[in-house]
Amino acid sequence: MSRGASSIKSVKSHLVKGEWEQVIKICQQEISLDPSAVDFYLYLAKAYVGQGNINAAISSYQKTLGTTIEQSEVYAELGLLWSKQKKLDRAVWHYQQALALRPDWAELQYNLGVVLHQSNDWNAAIIAYNQAIEIKPDYGAAYFNLGVLYDQKGELEIAIASYEQVIVVQPNFVRAYSNLGSTYARQKEYDLAIAIFQKGIHLDPTWATLHNNLGQVYWLNNEPGLAISSFENAIVLEPKMALAHHNLGKLWQQQGNYPQAIECYRRVIALEPANILAYSHCSDAEQKLGNLPAVLDLWRKIIKIQPDFVTVYCQRLLASEPDDLLAIAKKSCARFLQALLDEKDKIAYHYLGQTYEEMGDVLFEFRGLTQAEIYYQKALQLHPEKADLYLKLGNCLAKQQRWDGAIAIYQTGLNLQPKYPQICFQLGKILEQTQDAEQAIDCYESVLNQKMQNPQQWENLPRLFAREHNLSLLPEQVYHHTQDWVRDCQLEDFDYVQIVWSDVSPPINTIRGIRQPEALNILPPGKTAYSDCGGVNCNSCMTKLMEHFKPLQIGKNAYQCSLEQPAPIQSRLPFVVTIPQGRSWIAPQKNSWIICDALAVITPDNYLLGDLSRYYPWFLPECPYQERNEHSIFELESIPPVEKIDGKVALLSGLAGHVYYHWMFDILPRIELIQRSQIELKDIDCFVVNSLSKPYQKETLELLNIPSYKILESDRHCHIQAEELIVPSFPGYMDWIPPGTMEFLRQTFIPLVNLTEINIGKKIYISRAKSKNRQIINESEVDRLLTERGFETVFLEEMSVLEQVAIFVNAEVIVAPHGSGLTNLVFCSPHTQVVELFSPNYQRTDYWTISQHLQLQHYYLVGENFECLPLRNLMYQNSLTEDILVNIASLELILERILRDGNARS
Repeated sequence: MSRGASSIKSVKSHLVKGEWEQVIKICQQEISLDPSAVDFYLYLAKAYVGQGNINAAISSYQKTLGTTIEQSEVYAELGLLWSKQKKLDRAVWHYQQALALRPDWAELQYNLGVVLHQSNDWNAAIIAYNQAIEIKPDYGAAYFNLGVLYDQKGELEIAIASYEQVIVVQPNFVRAYSNLGSTYARQKEYDLAIAIFQKGIHLDPTWATLHNNLGQVYWLNNEPGLAISSFENAIVLEPKMALAHHNLGKLWQQQGNYPQAIECYRRVIALEPANILAYSHCSDAEQKLGNLPAVLDLWRKIIKIQPDFVTVYCQRLLASEPDDLLAIAKKSCARFLQALLDEKDKIAYHYLGQTYEEMGDVLFEFRGLTQAEIYYQKALQLHPEKADLYLKLGNCLAKQQRWDGAIAIYQTGLNLQPKYPQICFQLGKILEQTQDAEQAIDCYESVLNQKMQNPQQWENLPRLFAREHNLSLLPEQVYHHTQDWVRDCQLEDFDYVQIVWSDVSPPINTIRGIRQPEALNILPPGKTAYSDCGGVNCNSCMTKLMEHFKPLQIGKNAYQCSLEQPAPIQSRLPFVVTIPQGRSWIAPQKNSWIICDALAVITPDNYLLGDLSRYYPWFLPECPYQERNEHSIFELESIPPVEKIDGKVALLSGLAGHVYYHWMFDILPRIELIQRSQIELKDIDCFVVNSLSKPYQKETLELLNIPSYKILESDRHCHIQAEELIVPSFPGYMDWIPPGTMEFLRQTFIPLVNLTEINIGKKIYISRAKSKNRQIINESEVDRLLTERGFETVFLEEMSVLEQVAIFVNAEVIVAPHGSGLTNLVFCSPHTQVVELFSPNYQRTDYWTISQHLQLQHYYLVGENFECLPLRNLMYQNSLTEDILVNIASLELILERILRDGNARS
């Protein structure tokens, strides 16, 4: 036996025993004697792998490339090692080299699929898994990973079929039962899920995960007793299973057993010190028990784990000069968060209470009475000695007509501060209303016997009951369709013209049957008969709309919209009606966050016209409650006197008409509707719009040849009656842009731009860094990545409308956070690539309709979530204002896909 053969025999013996040092020693000796002895590099690499020295192993394998050693196996081993190093691109390349040599290697196709899956290149991963299955039809692991991938993509039917195939080819693959049951649960097929989990438990009764999953489905199926038993079984089998402890804690919390819930959450935190949700849920339970020191401690730890949201929020707000109530509340919140981080708990308590009170004030003014009540209660938990809070909470309950609760709160405030004049007055008003005259008189006398101080407190005191004379101004019945009123009205000189607005998605032009007016419901403020509908923010309706676009998940939080077919949304033909002595009330803007949230068009015979009147939050297409018998005009404390206007008055104001999106899509197109109704604009004496406070409002009206002297701002003239009120209907549903509107804007503004004067490139990033909300938290990282890719950053608020039009006409790739800036997509050329950035709690289809109609390619990325709901709710008054934390890897994935698509087209 030669020396080399003897050494190889010895090396193999040591490898079997795991004696890595001996293997390395022998191989290095042989290689030093004969550098061409490539077999020893192979064994040396395996020994380094055994030791965990991956870099040395890679180096050794690389020495065997181009030698007589089986090259496909060398590439395969290198692919595996690079994947362990998380160098996924290198791993993919080496696996592909191996497969080029041995394309029928099923396990290698599977490994390639795993790495592509980890790289978020999901379509390529699907191809690799399917090729592995084609080579090896009983490959259970490949079917399983396909199921996982389709699960992540939200394609649940294909995921279910994949998991079922695993069970067919490999009946004892227990993880398939776990995933299959979980997918059935996501489809709300709870009985099927329970049956699948029970089959899995029969196969392996010791696997805690199955018991935990079964518990979750029992919980969803309203069987809390069985759920608790299942979670406890999981914990017995696996005492360190944090998920089971967490689920048990959430269930105890739902049952109102806060001490038990806290105990479970504390165990989760001990097992997983970075589990933000556990801290968050634990803080909720501690707050229910009034343990505020524990709450602050938990919040502080959350911020240390995930500091980005809070750090950027504080930096921005602490440097700001607040100009309204909301800005003041947000700055107080930032001061609280900063004190919390600095461990100055006394200061933190002060600002937390102040934040709760100010947010209560904001929501009370916004008519969010239920939420305002919660904030005032939390403020009282911190400052039970503040009589002002009892006044505010009492007012909040009284506005909801919860008289007994309001009386009790007012009286508690008077126990703290007897004869508090505003509380006495409000209590007297309620007692007077509830027929307790004697006690009401006592309250009023208490007020009269005191010296008047701080008149502003009386000016700001909300009126609990509407003035009687206001009620006579309000309509009592509603015609849901103006066409019905036209049919029935006895007036002369009215006019009604329907307008053909688009050839796409034929409208519903007729109303079936004879429709009579219906009585209007007058409910307490904040109450609605449609409580299961969130209006334009309705999750159920928005989810249905999103499904029309079939978003394809292409990576982590990264999606591409499928835009081949328009969504089957039908709307009625728009129209223009002329109403002699018609009346309108339009809610004026109060500040930067309470803009126009309601408008009412009222006929001279005192009917509300439902299809011309709107109020926030209104509704989305396909909402089941499109004919509403209520209106927020009835929540007003008082209505200004009617202002009579001579001549022909065109009503253009709309909800949120102060916002660029709504100005362009809801206001301006109605001017075109008027022209198509054969009414000459020059014959109109006055045009009513929300405001002329923004440069783009003045610019666009000038471009449409409407002189400023003919403009009447409804912010200043909110309740008018016109000699002839000309009212164009809205051209489509709110937050759903009809094709006719897009074509009008394109034909109106694109011919006015000079493309030769554009000094911005074809790849643009629209920054919201100068906006008040929905900013990008990691803006510098995003900007750096995009700049490297040739993007230019633009601030649209600094540009004229025509400059914006020119930029978008010229653009080939646009990246932008969701916001009004994307209104300008309506001016894009076909095949423009769009990347829309969302927060995880606010995703919308507003701009997808534009991309579909104009044949753009629309991608979107969902940002990272700030998991602490209590802090998130404190920082942001609703999901619309949440800042966005962009996952850079996901953004890179989309940009690479755009580059590939662009190369393929060219």
